[in-house]
Amino acid sequence: MSKTDHYDFLIKLFHSAPINKTIFAGSEMSLADGEAIYELTVKEEFFHGGEAMHGAIYFKLLDDAAYFACATHVDDYFLVTKSYQIEFVRPVMGGRLIAKGKLLKADEDGFIASSEILNEDGKVVGKGEGIFVKSRKPMPQLTE
Repeated sequence: MSKTDHYDFLIKLFHSAPINKTIFAGSEMSLADGEAIYELTVKEEFFHGGEAMHGAIYFKLLDDAAYFACATHVDDYFLVTKSYQIEFVRPVMGGRLIAKGKLLKADEDGFIASSEILNEDGKVVGKGEGIFVKSRKPMPQLTE
């Protein structure tokens, strides 16, 4: 499979996830070698009682951006998140967010990637780093 075909497969996989068809409908993903960009418009449904975006949404953006950056280097098995550490930098009350993921290291023990979320003003609102490992589920079986 060519890199372009692999990236197209991963983007299709991203959009096929039920959570991305419903809660995160309208989100966009683009990929390059060891990099991912995840764009999302903030909805009121993402807010906690303090009228700012809930930490679960930060996690989703950061984890997916880092995950898909790693997945650009894996075409045999589905990856899973082993761990992910987040730093909340500033609250989000609306607008469009861009999460950028970058593969930092790949070896036999897994993959390490970082990601950050930028608001419309280009300011970092959250960042983190995670470890991703191959699962036992072969990649081609995911779309069957």
